[in-house]
Amino acid sequence: MKKTMLIVALLSSALMAQNGRLANGVYAVEKGNTTAKNLVIRQYEGKDVVLDTANFAPLVVAGKPEVNRGPHGSWLTIQLAPEAAKRLEDLTQSHINRPIAVVVGDKILSAPTVRSVITDGKARVTPCEDESCETLLRELSK
Repeated sequence: MKKTMLIVALLSSALMAQNGRLANGVYAVEKGNTTAKNLVIRQYEGKDVVLDTANFAPLVVAGKPEVNRGPHGSWLTIQLAPEAAKRLEDLTQSHINRPIAVVVGDKILSAPTVRSVITDGKARVTPCEDESCETLLRELSK
């Protein structure tokens, strides 16, 4: 009986971790056979996305996010605080040409592919013409 209770308790704690609320941040997206131990699954555009909760940069904003508009569309610029900026640099360095996920309010708002290392703490979210960008701007401006 004790063994059964222990198994139930372990499964419950695993489900709680799986279903626990994620902090606002930029998370590594894992694909295929990964050895990471801190994985959670969230839905994005109707698909399961595996996120590594140990490999993320918190969205700790310094200043106010800005929407920029140009001839090729709109984008959101976010300046992160120094520690968050360093973590974003490390994350983007390790995920060149791989996806990352921007999570706000426990939901994936965007899952862009990293094209270059972000060294200055300025995250640029493109395109910024849909509801997810407006939600991100609203949440980060609080």
